[in-house]
Amino acid sequence: MDKYIGKLIGNTGNPNDIKIALEDSFSAKRGEFVKIKHKESMDEPETYVLGRIISISRSNILYNSNMGEGLSELEILPGAQVTGETLFGTIELVGYRDSSGQIKIPRRPLNPGEKVYGVDYEFLSGFYKFDENTSIHIGNLIGYDKGENIVPVYLDVNKLVTEHLAVLAMTGSGKSYTVGRIIERLVALMNGTVVVFDVHGEYGKAFAKGELQFNEDIDSIEDARDRESIIKIQEMMRKLLNAGGGIKVYTPQIDAFDYKYMNKNKHLALQFDRLDMDDLSSILPGLTEPQERVLDVAIRYWQAKYSNPPRDIQDLREILSGDLEELREWEELSPAEARALNGRSAAVAATKLNRVINEAKSFYTRAIGEPSDIYDMVGEKGDNIGRLVIIDLQGLSDDAKQIITALISSEIMRAAGDKRRQTRPCFLVYEEGHNFAPAGIPSISKKIIKKIASEGRKFGVGFSIISQRPSKLDPDVTSQCNTIITMRLKNPDDQRFMAKTSDMFSKADIDELPSLSTGEALINGRSIPAPLLVKVGTKALIHGGESPEVTNEWGVFNG
Repeated sequence: MDKYIGKLIGNTGNPNDIKIALEDSFSAKRGEFVKIKHKESMDEPETYVLGRIISISRSNILYNSNMGEGLSELEILPGAQVTGETLFGTIELVGYRDSSGQIKIPRRPLNPGEKVYGVDYEFLSGFYKFDENTSIHIGNLIGYDKGENIVPVYLDVNKLVTEHLAVLAMTGSGKSYTVGRIIERLVALMNGTVVVFDVHGEYGKAFAKGELQFNEDIDSIEDARDRESIIKIQEMMRKLLNAGGGIKVYTPQIDAFDYKYMNKNKHLALQFDRLDMDDLSSILPGLTEPQERVLDVAIRYWQAKYSNPPRDIQDLREILSGDLEELREWEELSPAEARALNGRSAAVAATKLNRVINEAKSFYTRAIGEPSDIYDMVGEKGDNIGRLVIIDLQGLSDDAKQIITALISSEIMRAAGDKRRQTRPCFLVYEEGHNFAPAGIPSISKKIIKKIASEGRKFGVGFSIISQRPSKLDPDVTSQCNTIITMRLKNPDDQRFMAKTSDMFSKADIDELPSLSTGEALINGRSIPAPLLVKVGTKALIHGGESPEVTNEWGVFNG
């Protein structure tokens, strides 16, 4: 039998602000789901509309703060039923399923005085239909995440991947853990390709010492569905790894990375000439016009002299650092251009270029053998081996991280759009997204991220951008994200940004964000039937983003 909660009162025309008089103080809690009978039109059958209680008001006239000390002298007659209690709630409607199965918000106001009932597992499971073949289990509905009545929440993979994802929350709320759960399911259960730009080396810990590192604390997981899926994910990751997929780690040409992964990593050997000339001012900031001129001529001469790629960046170095007579005698230059080349300008440009090369340590030279092959990295179309590609950028400068991220992202977009030889559809993950696509600040990586945001869907390239400071993200990037996972956010600037950037969030949603616990998320967007509060489930691979237990690390001094 359905649990009676209360009745609708007042104006029922605003689906985001419907008032309910609650039966008693134990009738409902904030965040709980309710159902209300409704008939949208005369020729449609009666159905239930799902709603969520977004606020509860409880007051008592006998305990009014204005009564002050006089309250202690107040006496109630024995047996009197007067309590002075008033209980009201506010409901935000999720919608109802029409005859075609679509979720719709009622356009006709609900009936004032209509009874409101609680919902059970069967109703919610039926309302939130999903296809397990094209969806991943992100976690369970808050309030229905324990015991026998667990309600799982699934995300539509096709819409999640190609229509972009933003994960936004303050530090320590579980952003990276949530993304980790998503990507390991995309790879192991959906056989997908995911590329993670790992700025802190968190994701790389799943392949520490060149071996898969699994979460071994499976027995403590209460949800049987989760236990089974984690075992399946771990088995599939082993199989994919043996087949040449699974986890593939790419790193700069630095010995420390080789030690971290026991030489199971691949060195990045990116082709510098694949950068657009327009991006050079971002890579080498502060160049004067004469310096830009000599660098432009040197690159064009380098490309002409070594006409068959790949081109060794050391050759470009030598051209800039050497005698400019070789450049001045180049037949492609006019006499005026040749005279304008300045040795001092070339020396400054060479110095700045050397700094970039030495910081990134990721460019192709003949000594490394072959350049990085984007098709080997993400897989060609028809190559049915799922893989998690980790680009470990830990310890590099911000400029180096942006250059590497921009080059790899550009190569993926180029290959995905090549009609003669396409890559597999892939999902790019940008951690610390406010550094790669900042608002109001030039950035080499922002240009390609904005291009993927606007054009990537056509070529099967999607992305997730993750940030603890949403207000510092470029709004053109976040506005293209059709799924938004928001966790705890307390900064008022970030909350205002969320409300301004996306129409997915109601005022009640924004008000909910500061009170979310670690691992709890509000999910909105196209990959989910309706906005839901979710307790994110457990990962199969170990997670490297936890804060250390400093008291254990410090130990005890016994001197």
